[in-house]
Amino acid sequence: MASFDELHRWMAWAATMPTDDVLHAVIDEAIVDFDEDAEWRYFAFERDGGALVGGTGLHRRGGAEELEIGYWTRTDRTGRGYASEASRALTTAAFESPLGIGRVRITMDPANAASAAVPRKLGFALEAEYQREPVTPGHTGTAMSWVMDKSRWTR
Repeated sequence: MASFDELHRWMAWAATMPTDDVLHAVIDEAIVDFDEDAEWRYFAFERDGGALVGGTGLHRRGGAEELEIGYWTRTDRTGRGYASEASRALTTAAFESPLGIGRVRITMDPANAASAAVPRKLGFALEAEYQREPVTPGHTGTAMSWVMDKSRWTR
């Protein structure tokens, strides 16, 4: 809730302020998806103190041998490398999984500079910029798609 303004700007799933019931339903759905190997969502916590700093996940979007990483960082914790650290760990996990994953993708609006810094920092290659329907107040109508191939991943 503390990050609603930023999440609402970039994320379609944050169109309205969630109630406690909605948040619990999202967590319940994530558990089912995880158990069914549909997608894998995680909370991110600080090592010191255990404060919730964001969320991340691997999502089955794209081809059978591809997963997409999504992430968000709590407003008062941005710029500290949490999204990069989580994305690095998830990229490694995807490639080391028994799923036969050959590519990992990260997609965002180019106006979201903080989000776009993550794949650059990790060495992902910009594969495409393409037009898409703006679905949030921050969207420009363009998306950037960054990819990492298993053969190039060095951790």
